[in-house]
Amino acid sequence: MTIAPDVLAEIQQLTPEELELLEGELARRAWEARWSSWTPYPWQVCPGEVETHGMWLQLGGRGTGKTDGCARYMVSHVNGPPCDPRLPGGHRMSIIAPTQGDAVESAVNGPSGLKAHDPRVVLRTTVGGTYVRWPSGAEAKLFGAHTPDDVERLRSGGNRCLVWLEEAAAMRHLGPALTHSAMGLRVGPRPHYIASTTPKPRRDIVDLLAREDVLTTRGRTRDAHHLPQMMRDKLVAKYAGTRMERQELDGELLTDIEGALWSFALLDATRVGAAPPMSRIVVAVDPAATSNAESDEMGIIVAGRSAAAIPDRNGTTRQHGYVLDDLSGRMPPLDAVRRAVQAYHAHQADAIVAEVNNGGDWIGTVVRQVDPTVNYRTVRASHGKTTRAEPVAALFEQHAAHLVGGHSTLEDQLATWVAGDASPDRLDALVWALTELMLAPAGNFAAVA
Repeated sequence: MTIAPDVLAEIQQLTPEELELLEGELARRAWEARWSSWTPYPWQVCPGEVETHGMWLQLGGRGTGKTDGCARYMVSHVNGPPCDPRLPGGHRMSIIAPTQGDAVESAVNGPSGLKAHDPRVVLRTTVGGTYVRWPSGAEAKLFGAHTPDDVERLRSGGNRCLVWLEEAAAMRHLGPALTHSAMGLRVGPRPHYIASTTPKPRRDIVDLLAREDVLTTRGRTRDAHHLPQMMRDKLVAKYAGTRMERQELDGELLTDIEGALWSFALLDATRVGAAPPMSRIVVAVDPAATSNAESDEMGIIVAGRSAAAIPDRNGTTRQHGYVLDDLSGRMPPLDAVRRAVQAYHAHQADAIVAEVNNGGDWIGTVVRQVDPTVNYRTVRASHGKTTRAEPVAALFEQHAAHLVGGHSTLEDQLATWVAGDASPDRLDALVWALTELMLAPAGNFAAVA
């Protein structure tokens, strides 16, 4: 941009205070220009007034402007009536994303983020956290929901009038993030949520859609006319007729996945509130792909077999299997073994069972270092994952296997895994545990003492 010499000379004569006022005025005009030129899709407009603790949820395919719609809503909220006149700017909000970095990149700095809608906002990191602030003094604090520690920070996140959940279905700890953020959602006459996400068949998303206080709008990639037509045509042509098209492009929530061995309905039907006395308990460990990668998940499942024989769905009296705990997560190998050993003692287990096919031989060495008294067994897969998983899924179908309480991440993996896809480690650990307890006499795996 070229500035005329006479204008430049005038600018150079301004005092620092006058320059600051000029900068603010230019930012205000830039915001007004952006604001007045924005033409929303129908699904980017909240369809009504959201109840206290309710939510406006945008479900959409890729490129449908979900982030754009929520950013616009938050900026409009800031420039609307104050939720609490005692607060600077009248508003105190938060943005929760899969990670705090995602919140910065997508919700604030990205081409559809807050800065695109209001160039006056600034991003600041202080000892108290990372914030977005408006010239009025209104602010939004940024959070992640990637680790349990991230979620714990929401406990002390302060009171808020509006919470934006960016890419909610991608949050590893969405349920706890909702629980803890709701405790502080109490500023103003109508504190509420907004959320944007490409849908995934997760229990937390299914539950949100079933709530009467959640207003939902939906957008499809093929209808996102701001995207180049060639891009839309290529995406639709590539994924036409597939699950990917329905979920990632049409924004459809697929609660029943064709080919999945488990379903949410099946898991609910077989769930119990407490386990009966056990005759045998094992801790199953399915290692991450590499022994030193903190980014890979370690599957750690505690399961038991009932002492008493109980009728199953078919009327056959037999001992049942119970999934007692899911301790899986991303952690260093030593931490994973320590967690498994702690579970072994806490549950008075009979053995730690670990798969060693994919580089898991290190587990035994580390177990002996941590606690040489542990009864440790290894298993080696002699069949493919589908062949191993099908008999275990059949136990659930027969109502001879049960989840004790809720295990949201594990349940999401079970209900969405389809044969042929890479199987997640929690699912694999569950299969090893129930195979050891319920199916081992059939010779489904080779055990090594």
